[in-house]
Amino acid sequence: MTVSFKFPAKIDHANVESVLADGLGMMKTLAQGSLMVIDCKDLQSFDSSALSMILSMKRQAQMQSVNIQLDAIPEKLASLATVYGLSDVVLA
Repeated sequence: MTVSFKFPAKIDHANVESVLADGLGMMKTLAQGSLMVIDCKDLQSFDSSALSMILSMKRQAQMQSVNIQLDAIPEKLASLATVYGLSDVVLA
């Protein structure tokens, strides 16, 4: 089973908990081996809390044996992950 989860245009400390809760809620409905595609194409504004959220989602996915794939990753997000030394984890 494959489902798609869309990131909003903005993720920061003000809305990260809500976005994370939505994503984890969707993930909890998935069977082991499912794929959750996270669509980042609308993401325009974010801070490091977006990286933290992605890490949390990846941890939960690993515990549930669900696969996560990030699509349309903004260059700025990829650069931020590299600066924090998280590109191997976040962008994999």
